[in-house]
Amino acid sequence: MKIALVGPFPPFRGGIAQFTARLYETLVECYPEHTFVPVSFRRLYPSVLFPGASQMEPPGNHRYFNAGRLLDSCNPIRWLLGRRFFIKNSFDWVIVQWWHPFFAPALLNSIPRNTRIAAICHNVLPHESFFLSRKLTSRFIKRMDLLVTHSTSDMDIVESIDQRSDTLKLYLPLYDQYLNSDLDSTGARRELGYNADAQIILFFGLIRPYKGLMDLIEAMKHLPHEISLLIVGECYSDSSEIMKAITSEELSGRVRWIDEFVPDNQVAKYFLASDVVALPYRHATQSAVAQIAIAFRRVLVLTDTGGLPELLQQGSTGFLAEPRSPLSISRAILSGIELSNDPDLSSRIDEKASEFSWTAYAGRLMDVLK
Repeated sequence: MKIALVGPFPPFRGGIAQFTARLYETLVECYPEHTFVPVSFRRLYPSVLFPGASQMEPPGNHRYFNAGRLLDSCNPIRWLLGRRFFIKNSFDWVIVQWWHPFFAPALLNSIPRNTRIAAICHNVLPHESFFLSRKLTSRFIKRMDLLVTHSTSDMDIVESIDQRSDTLKLYLPLYDQYLNSDLDSTGARRELGYNADAQIILFFGLIRPYKGLMDLIEAMKHLPHEISLLIVGECYSDSSEIMKAITSEELSGRVRWIDEFVPDNQVAKYFLASDVVALPYRHATQSAVAQIAIAFRRVLVLTDTGGLPELLQQGSTGFLAEPRSPLSISRAILSGIELSNDPDLSSRIDEKASEFSWTAYAGRLMDVLK
C-alpha cells in the first residue's frame, strides 16, 4: 500500500508534531513492504491567531524529517496544489492528524473526495470551543472513512455527532523519545538548583485555562512547606493571576515558574527532577505530558476527567483527584509523594507503560487499513 501521513512534523513544535514523527518512524520500521509519505504544513496558524512566541522548535533542537511542507491552513491556492498532489500519487490511504476544527476547510479541500481518509483524533472537539466548531467537526467526521480516538470520552463525543461503526479506539502511545539523557535525578535537581532530598511536584506543558493550573497552585496552600511546585511551560492565557498567586506571602519561595516552551533536548531534566507529575485538568481527553511522565516512571496525579483515568492504576502508579478541587488535589499529591518512595513503583509503572506500545499501536492501525 501507499499511504500518506499528514500532520505537523518537526520543526513544528508540540505534542502532535512529536506524535506524527514518531508514528511515521514506527510505520516505516515495522512495515517496509509499504510506502509511507510524510506530508507536513507550510503554515499551521496565522501569527495573529497564535498566542505563543513561536510555532517552531529552535534550530538544532529537533529531529529532521524530509516531510513535504505542502499544506496551508488558510491559503486556498495551497489547497488546490495539495489536491493535485494527492490525485497524482493515488494513495491507498491518507492518515491525517485531527485536533482542531480550524483545520477542517484546509483538510477537506486539499484531499480529494474519492481518497480513503483515516483521521487520528487527538481531540474530537477543541478544549476551548468557538462559533461553528461543532459544525466544522461534524462535516469533517462525516467525510472520514475511519476515525481513531484515544479515549472512551472521545468515542462518546464521536457517537453524539455521527452514529458510525468505522471507529477504532486506541491509546496515546508512550512519549519515550526524551529518555536519552546523561542526567540522573540528583544531577537534574542540582542543575535546577534543588537539594537532592527536595520534594518536587511538576506541572509541565503549555498553560491554558482548561489545564487547571490555578487549582494546583491553590492546592499548594494545603500542603506541607517542604513540598515545592515547579511549573514549566509557556503561558497561553493571562499570566497576571498566576504571578499574583505564586508570589503571595503564603506561597513565597515554594513555587517556581519557568515561563517558556521547552525544546526537546531540555525536557528530560524536569521530569528527572520531579517526584510527582500533576495534571489538574478541568476537562481533557488524554495527555501527552502524562505519557512523558510514565516514560520517566514518575507518579501521576490526575483529575478524574475524560480519558485521564485510563492512564494510571489508582494507588499503584498514581492517584486521581476531583477536577476543580484544590483540597482533593492536595490529598492526591500527598499520597503521590508517599508512593514515590515505594521501591516497587518502577516495576508497576513498567507494567502500565507496556500498554502504550508504538509497535502495537501501528499494528492495530495497519490491520484496519489493510
